[in-house]
Formats: sequence, structure tokens, C-alpha cells
Amino acid sequence: MEQREPVVGPELVGLLERSFEATSAVLRAVPSARMGDPSPCDGWTVGQLGGHLVDGALYFGRCVDGQAPELSDEEPRSLGDRTAAEFDAAARFNLTAFGKAGVLDQQHQFAFGPTPGWVIANIALSESLIHGWDLARATGSSYAPDAAVVDAVARFQSQGSEDELRTEGMFEPAVPAPRNASAFEELLAFTGRGP
Repeated sequence: MEQREPVVGPELVGLLERSFEATSAVLRAVPSARMGDPSPCDGWTVGQLGGHLVDGALYFGRCVDGQAPELSDEEPRSLGDRTAAEFDAAARFNLTAFGKAGVLDQQHQFAFGPTPGWVIANIALSESLIHGWDLARATGSSYAPDAAVVDAVARFQSQGSEDELRTEGMFEPAVPAPRNASAFEELLAFTGRGP
């Protein structure tokens, strides 16, 4: 993936809001009976993936809100019918935390040490976008992410070494993108997700 400058400014908050809205729409469409279905995330059910999204939104928000939470190494839990509502509440908290003056420029305690807020915001954005697709793929739901969100995530992901991304288990090996792929399909292929 060609390296491009990441988004680092306050526009990240608006991008997060749009991404959370798209992912929330998928979560609201998941029937209870599908929560136990497998997801594209190895070993996780749809319900666990929803729980991971809730936990992630809370974790990233808490990191920049001065709470310095521990990152759990436990398997995510399914919240069942409460998933969409819990995600919406976590998203509101996240947006409030990232919307505070100076947060994006400041260093915060994070999983791998002191980290600028804009990096944490980009990770939150990546999680919402890519796992939103995972949920839609698992449940056959439609998913229409914002083009600016896709572009911002691609810019951020282009900053890292592909070897690091693969060895640290963040992504599966890249797969070929479809012919005439959209920007989102190219990003998904980069993260090891096929069409």
C-alpha cells in the first residue's frame, strides 16, 4: 500500500461519528438468532465481535479521557440484544472524549506506551470501519461506509510496516483485490479480507 500522510486533525472526530453511525446501523440489523453465528474474525461469533466493538470504543475513549485502562486479554463477551444500544452509548462516550480540546495532540497511556491522541483515534476509526464490514459480511447485511472514512483508514494503515502488521496479528496476509476494486475493497484486501 502506498504510504500517504495520515489524518491528524479535529476532522477525525467527525469521521469517527460517521463510522460509528454506519457500524451501528449494521448492529441494529442483527437479529438475536444470528448472535451465535461465526464471524470473519477467527474464533469469534457475531455477538463476540459486537462486544469487541463496544469494549474497543470504551477503551479508546477512556485512554484519552485520562483513565488509562488495562487492555483485557479475555475473549470478548456477547451482549445479545443489548449490543446496538451499548455500542451507541460507547460511541457517544468516545466522541465526547476525542472532542475535548487538545486531546488529539496530547500523549496518552495506551496499550503500547504513551501515544498521541490522533493515533488512538485512527485506531478507533480502523476498528469501527473494518469490523463493521466483518459484521455485515457475517450477517448478510448491507454496509455503506463513508468514503472519507475509508480514505482516512487507508492513509493511517499505510504508515505501518506490512511485516509488523502481519507478525503482530493485526491482519491476515493480504489477498488480491478484485479487478476494478473500489478504495474500500483495496483496503479490505490489504487487511486479508476477500470479496
